[in-house]
This record gives sequence, C-alpha cells and structure tokens, in this order.
Amino acid sequence: MSELPIMSVSGIRGIVGKTIDESFISKIAYIQTKQAGGGKIVIGRDTRPSGINFTNAASRGIRAAGGIPIDIGIAPTPTTCLAVATLNASAGIILTASHNPGQYNGYKMVHRSGRLFKGSECDSVYNAFFNNDYHPEQILNKYDAKPSETIDMAAVHVEKICQNIDIEKIRSADISIAIDSINGAAAAVFPLLLDKLNVRWIGVNNKLDGDFVHNPEPRPEHLGDLSKLLKSNPGLWGGFVFDPDADRLATMGEHGEEISEEMTLVFALDNLLSHTHSSIATNLSTSMLVDDVAAKYGAKVIRTKIGEANVVEGMTLNGCLFGGEGNGGVIFPKISCARDGLTGLALILELMAVKNKHLSELAAEWPVYAIIKEKIPCEGKKPSSIIQQLSAAFSNEKQDNLDGMKIIRDYGWVHLRASNTEPIIRCYAEARNITQAKELAAMVMQKVKIT
Repeated sequence: MSELPIMSVSGIRGIVGKTIDESFISKIAYIQTKQAGGGKIVIGRDTRPSGINFTNAASRGIRAAGGIPIDIGIAPTPTTCLAVATLNASAGIILTASHNPGQYNGYKMVHRSGRLFKGSECDSVYNAFFNNDYHPEQILNKYDAKPSETIDMAAVHVEKICQNIDIEKIRSADISIAIDSINGAAAAVFPLLLDKLNVRWIGVNNKLDGDFVHNPEPRPEHLGDLSKLLKSNPGLWGGFVFDPDADRLATMGEHGEEISEEMTLVFALDNLLSHTHSSIATNLSTSMLVDDVAAKYGAKVIRTKIGEANVVEGMTLNGCLFGGEGNGGVIFPKISCARDGLTGLALILELMAVKNKHLSELAAEWPVYAIIKEKIPCEGKKPSSIIQQLSAAFSNEKQDNLDGMKIIRDYGWVHLRASNTEPIIRCYAEARNITQAKELAAMVMQKVKIT
C-alpha cells in the first residue's frame, strides 16, 4: 500500500485495498500479540465483506507471534470486549470501521481486562509498526489462517445484560418496538436479547450481510426506513437503530419522530442514576442534556477528551460507575467496559417499563437544545495547526483546550477538533435555540475558511 490508514486512540480505519489490507492486518496482529505475550487472542468482526479475509490475516499474525487465535465470528464490539475478559484472553481484535461507510474496514485493540486500548497502548503498537517490528509478509503468509477455535459469545453477552436489569419488569410491560441494525453486527445478538425480555419487534435492515443501505452513522437524518416502518405500524413503543458494530444506539419516537442520538445516554443515565449515585464521565462534545440529568440526581459530570478510551480512562480515574458519549454510546462497566448498544437498548426498555411510557414521552421530559454537527474536509492540511490559529483568534472567549478548541458561553458552546477516524475537522455547536447554535457554528466555520 502506498498510503496508510488513520491510526488513533479510536483504533485503525482505512479504505479496503487502498489504505488497509490483509498484509497490514497480519503485521498489526503480530505486533499486538507479541506485546501481549502470546496466549489466546480473541477476534470479532462486523459484517463487512472484507471481515472474513481480515480474520484469516489476523490469525496468521497471531500464530506468527506465538498466540492462539480464537474466532467469535460476527459480534458487536462490546461482545468482543466481554469475550476477552470472559475467556481470560491476553488481548482482543475487533475488525470494524464502526460508523464509517462500507468501503472502509478497521482494527480495534482490546486489553486483557476487556476495555479498549488507551492512547498510549495504541501508540506502542503503532510505533512498533513504524519501526518494522514484524516478520516480512512472505514469512507471515506461511502461518495457518484458520483460527484455533470458534465460539459464539452472543448468549454470554445477553446473560450478562439480563443479570443487571429488572427482567421481569420488562417482560410484564408488553413492549413492542421497531429495530434497524443496518445489516450489521447487532443482528447477531439483539433478537436473543429481546426474546429473553419478552419484547416483540419488527425491523428493517437486520440481515448479517454488511449491506449498509443508508449512512451507517445512527443519526435521525439517516433513518427514513425506520421512520416509515413506525408510521405504518401503530401501537409500537418506539424505534431503535444501531451502527455497524453496535457500540452506538439511537432512538426514534413511536410515530417516526426524530429523537437526537444525544438522548440515548440521557435515557440510560436517567435509569441508572435512579438506582445508584455516581459521578458520570463523558466527552467534551456531549450535549448539555447530560448536565441536566446529572443535576436531577445530584451527580458530578467529568468531561474528557473525545474517544471512547479517554472516557473509560476518565471513569476509572474518577471512580465513575457510568459514562458514555453523546453519539449514542452507553458505558456500563458492570456489563462491558466499552460503549454498548445492546446494554443501552436494555436500559432504555427498562426505563420504558418502569415509567410505562413510549419513547416520545420519555424524550418530552427533557429540554430540547439545538445541536449542529458539521464536518470540515482537511485532506493535505494539518488540523492541529488550523485549530491553534483559531484558538488564538478567539483568545477573548472562554475556552477549554483539552481536546481541540471549545468555546463556552452561558447559553451554549462550539467545539472544533480533529477527527480520530476521518481526515476531517469536526465542528459541533449546541445552544438553547437553533439560531444561537447556527451563529456559534458559523462564527468558527467562517474563520476556518480564511485560515
């Protein structure tokens, strides 16, 4: 390959055949296994067509480093994380590009404890790669591509979820919902979970074929199929949608109404904090709604850098029992130390059952803030330099520079940072009304154009 994939705290993502291929996967798997000291290495994947060949490539790299490849097949990211801890493996590999389009695939690394790698742990693997600390391709290709064992971990994940929610409350509520898993990994687990919870469901795009029929990011503007399904099936309690590796979950009102993906974490926290007091960790770009739900229960909010691993680290350092991200990521370590869309689904179903309310009714309990999410292409440019210049240009504003530049005003905020997963700068703005949010976003976007 003449180009390399994006390699960050969020893992590795690239275009298959252009910036990521089987040779690259074998090399990274070799390095990760070597640094883990060999032993069992769990491999899970989403439904992308390249996933099978990448699993074989990872197996070769694992064997070359003295490890034992354990294949759990198509599995959500949180299922793979749970599998690593459950099977006492040395590490785990998740072959997914998460919400990136179908031409992408990627590689996430799982610590033996079941959490994703921290930034420093990712850097250790990346540095070894750039130092060519791996066997040549012709040597790696001599090793067996077949995993030593294949295990289905769906039932283990479902059982762990059921141990931490009120199953009978949900089972007796007679809930029916609609689901769109974008033909991704969630469909390998959620039917079993809903069967255990006695929740009836209908759905769209729930095959395990990797055909991403709409934009894989679970945001309201991408969910036309789910909206139509809800509108044509009165009596449902609401809709749920996953991203391809099921670490993110979004909701939709029972009549097909849009509900911001930011509400997923709010719903889950409203449930969890009603039982147990704890501080909450979330990232700098997550909605002010998290501050609202925290205030309801007298909880403290800790803000971290963007990236799931940073939020998990913030939870650990501050003793937080709960956390997550505003993109639909719920982190409940009693079940999994990763963002977990299946756990998010179960927690929201429990909240619906306890309150006997449909999703639109639950959403109506909270303020409606305007949030704008923009992307600024920056191919060939250095995002950090652009953001530094902007920070200087807005030196008179109250700023948080923990991750990029966040300007904070009493009615809202705007956050500009380099993406961990795409060659773009992300610009998020939130305020009490749409006019204010647009003004905040425009204020920095205009500066970007002249920088």
